[in-house]
Amino acid sequence: MESLARDTKLVIGMVGLPARGKTYISRKIARYLNWLGFKCGVFNIGEYRRMICGTKECTADFFDPKNDEAVKARNECANTALVDLIKFLKEGGDVAIYDGTNTSIERRKMVKQTLTEKIESHSLMWIESICNEEKIIETNIRMTKVSSPDYKDVDPDLATRDFRERIEQYRKKYEELSKEGDGENTAFIKLYDVGSQFIMNNITGYIESKVVSFLMNLHITPRPIYFTRHGESAFNIEDRVGGDPDLSERGYKYAERLSQFFRGELENGNIQKNTKILTSTLKRAVHTASMIEIGVKPVYLKSLDELNAGTCDGMTYEEIATRFPIEVKERKSDKLNYRYPRGESYLDVIQRIEPIIFEIERSKQPVIVVAHQAVIRCLYAYFSKHDIMEIPYISIPLHTVVKLIPGTYYAHETNYKIDVETGCVEEINVVKYSLIEDYRSVKA
Repeated sequence: MESLARDTKLVIGMVGLPARGKTYISRKIARYLNWLGFKCGVFNIGEYRRMICGTKECTADFFDPKNDEAVKARNECANTALVDLIKFLKEGGDVAIYDGTNTSIERRKMVKQTLTEKIESHSLMWIESICNEEKIIETNIRMTKVSSPDYKDVDPDLATRDFRERIEQYRKKYEELSKEGDGENTAFIKLYDVGSQFIMNNITGYIESKVVSFLMNLHITPRPIYFTRHGESAFNIEDRVGGDPDLSERGYKYAERLSQFFRGELENGNIQKNTKILTSTLKRAVHTASMIEIGVKPVYLKSLDELNAGTCDGMTYEEIATRFPIEVKERKSDKLNYRYPRGESYLDVIQRIEPIIFEIERSKQPVIVVAHQAVIRCLYAYFSKHDIMEIPYISIPLHTVVKLIPGTYYAHETNYKIDVETGCVEEINVVKYSLIEDYRSVKA
C-alpha cells in the first residue's frame, strides 16, 4: 500500500517520569496512525537498554545520574534507538515515536540536533505525560513494571520498591517541557493525569493535529464495546452487494434474540440507561438496533452505512463477475485500496468512520455498534491486533456479537454466537491480548 503521508516525516518524542503511561500512549498513537494508513513505528529506549545492557544490573542505582558509567551506557542505548528510528524513516516510514523518559533538556536538544543533521525534511513534536494521581501511578507499576523483564523472578514487593527508587533517580534531573528551556518554537503537548488537562505549544501540521484530537479523546476506564452486524437481510439470502433491503424473517428473530442478550449482559438498569447504541441509517441496521430494548434510543449515523458499492450496488457477486471482470480482478489484487466504480474503498470507509473511533474512545460507558460487515471490519481492526492490510479479510459473521473490553494495557475479547431459533448463546472465542506489544520497536 502506498504511504498516505507527504515527504515531511514526523517524529514524536515522549517525555516523563517512569510509570506515567508513556508506552501506553505511544502504542495507542501508533495503532491509530497505522489504522489510518500511515507507516508508524515505535522505538522504545527501554527495550534497547535490555537488549544491549541486559537486566541483571538494572536496579535503581543504574539510573542514578551520578553513576557516570551507567549514564554513558544509557546514552548509548538512546543513541542506538535514534539511529534505528532515522533508518526507519529514510526507508519509507511516515511517523516514528521515540519512546523514553527524555527528561533532560540536554537529551531533547541532542535528539533535535541529530534529526536536523540526518533528516532533511521532518517535524518534531514532544508529548509529556505528567501524572500526580498516586492511584494511576501505582496501577502502572503493578500492572506492567514489576512484571517487565527488568524484574524477572523478583518478589513483586521488592520490585515495586526498587522501581519507586528508580523514579526518584529520574526525578533528580527531570526538566519539564517549556518554551523557556526547550525553545519558543518547540512543538509540544503536556498531558496531565491521562487527559484531565492539556497544554499545547506551536502545534501545526495535519498528522500533529490528528494526534492532538486523538489524545483528547483517550482515557483508561475499562468498559465493554460490542460490535454486531444487522440481522440477516433479503440481500444476504440472495448474495447481493449493498442496497437497502429489510431484514428477513431470521433477521427479525436475531434482533429479538439480540435484545434478550443485551438485557442479560447489562442487567444493572443504570448501566442500561447510560449505554450508547450507534447504528447506520440503512433499514436492516435500523430495524435490528431499534429492537434492542434497554431503555435508550439508538443514534443513527450515516457514517456507519455499509461500504458504497457504486454501480455494483444491488448486484450478486456472479452478476458483477459477468459484467465487470476487470473490476473483479482489480479488487482481488488489492481489496484494501480497490474502489467500486462510483463507490468506495475500505480506506474510504476508514476515513469516514474516524469520528466513530473518537466517540467510542471517549465513552466511559458501554457502547453497542450495530452496523455492516465492512464497517465493523474497520472498527474491529482498530481495537484488535490486525494490520490494516488484513482488514478486508477479517471474519465478521452474521448473528454474532463481538465484545471487547480494552483496559490500560490489555484487551479482552469474547465472541458470542446467537442461535436465532432457540435463543441459545454460545461463547465461541475468548482472547486476551496486550495493547502495548503492538508496533514494537523497529530494529535494524
